Amino acid sequence: MREEAEIVKELRELEKTGTFTNTYNYKYKNSANESLEENIQLENNCSFDESFKFKKFNGELYKKLVENSLEGILILDLKGKILFVNPAVMNIFGFNTNQDIIGKNFLNLIHPDYHNQLIKDQKLLFIGKERILNTYKGISTSGEKIWIEGLGCKINFLNENALAIFIRDITHRQKTWYELVKLVDKYKALADMSTDGIIIIDNLGRITYSNTSFEKLCGKNKEQLNGTPFRNFLSKDSIYQYQEIFIGARKTGKKIKDIELEFLNISNEIIPIELSLSPLKNINNEFSGIACTIHDITVHKKIETELKKSRKLKTEFMNIAAHELKSPITPIKGYLDLIISDNKANTNTKKWGKISLRNTERLLDLINDILDVSRLDSDTMSFTMEKTNPMIFLNEAIEDIEPLFKKKKLELIKKIPNNLPNILADKYRLEQVIKNIVGNAVKFTDKGKISIKVKEIDKKFQIIIEDTGIGISNHELDKIFTKFYQAYTGNDRKCEGTGLGLFISKEIIKRHNGKIWAESKIEIGSKFFIEIPII
Repeated sequence: MREEAEIVKELRELEKTGTFTNTYNYKYKNSANESLEENIQLENNCSFDESFKFKKFNGELYKKLVENSLEGILILDLKGKILFVNPAVMNIFGFNTNQDIIGKNFLNLIHPDYHNQLIKDQKLLFIGKERILNTYKGISTSGEKIWIEGLGCKINFLNENALAIFIRDITHRQKTWYELVKLVDKYKALADMSTDGIIIIDNLGRITYSNTSFEKLCGKNKEQLNGTPFRNFLSKDSIYQYQEIFIGARKTGKKIKDIELEFLNISNEIIPIELSLSPLKNINNEFSGIACTIHDITVHKKIETELKKSRKLKTEFMNIAAHELKSPITPIKGYLDLIISDNKANTNTKKWGKISLRNTERLLDLINDILDVSRLDSDTMSFTMEKTNPMIFLNEAIEDIEPLFKKKKLELIKKIPNNLPNILADKYRLEQVIKNIVGNAVKFTDKGKISIKVKEIDKKFQIIIEDTGIGISNHELDKIFTKFYQAYTGNDRKCEGTGLGLFISKEIIKRHNGKIWAESKIEIGSKFFIEIPII
């Protein structure tokens, strides 16, 4: 309010020069838009009580400042009677003419709840305490409540003590502030109801706000928490990780979610938590702190531990069961081979032997798959990784399953270059993958062809196995590599299987730092892609 201070200074200087000699017309319009004119003994186009005689006034600057000021300017006598107002005052309170306001007590424009405060402030001004006044609730001529704030000082006005008051309408600002306070209260209520801990950390890592859940988590109240570095509540193993996260968020301004840390409560007990944070910026777009949510994952960790135990027990059971099943099947298979090859056995015996052997081999494949899954789950499947020429294991795998093509009268197309680069691989395991995928292609293709193409792309060895079979729907493509999943499980399905082959294949390829995926169209066929890095 620099202009008002200048006005006060100018008033005091000009009062020493003598009486006003010039007369000016003060013009304004009332609510009916009628132009009214009032002759006053003042250059500033403002209204004064007629009972006063004025000294000579000289200063075009003062006139312009008062007349065009956005702030209201009043002069009051010792009893608070209004002696002078500028146009802004009438606009603030809604007066149409100067006669409606001159001579009134300023208290009449202020809400009764604020009278005592105003009287107290006026007394302080009269004893020479120049100060910014309080905020007051005013009343307009229409009865509408308005908010004003002001600056006041004591002046000598026509050889009498008086007050110069400068007021500003802050109704819109107060409403905005009120809405902001309501919004803050709303979010504070939501924060306090949250089951997760919520804190705000300043740019030095100190806690400046904490909700009820965080207080319960650490066992301290707001007063004890305020100003405390958040790192004080972390275990030694977690402090360094948290500081790295804090510095990273400060530099990048990006949100970070679900970081697992160890939290220490008042009893120094370790509580596993998930920390998510969002950097805060001030009005100058500078880093000012971080808002954090802290989720207690104690129960989650217990459940996770129990699940791990359960998975381990399941894996152990599968492993034991598969081994126990495999033990008697191996000799059964051996004796069935002897029966089939025995020249003394009659035709029916050999026929029954072949049926039994076929089912025994199917059961043995199932057991081997279960064993493989068990080893993969427990991470005990062994891999003999060595420099391998892909042509070798591809040709061997195709030779082993070639009888399947002849049996179903399917055309086999091979496009395998002779100069393939070496890869680091377990030859036996990759053969297993090729047999699984090509075997599936044969199983689900009744007519047409199956092609096996190999090429080098972006320093990767790529195998493409394509068939003209029944195809796989789009919504099932992402599921076919999951454990025990089968695209079709109806009672009339022709092709049997465990749903483990593709899962095992994916895990084997993953352990070769490669990837496997499929593309397919119903009734047109499927394409399986395998990629393995070249050494």
